[in-house]
Amino acid sequence: MTSEQIKRKIEVGDYVLASKLLNITPENVRARFSREKVDVLKALEAIINNREKFIKKYQKKISG
Repeated sequence: MTSEQIKRKIEVGDYVLASKLLNITPENVRARFSREKVDVLKALEAIINNREKFIKKYQKKISG
């Protein structure tokens, strides 16, 4: 996923969660994301992918 794709899919709390994964501050996550640092890009991509999978799985579960 490119940084532009990540930027379009970022939601409230993603920087905070990434900061917990990487053990840095949310402000550092934002700064590192703007510089397209690989560790932050991978963490945010994992967060987005897991969120999308979880939502689909949960919606399927509750719909039948």
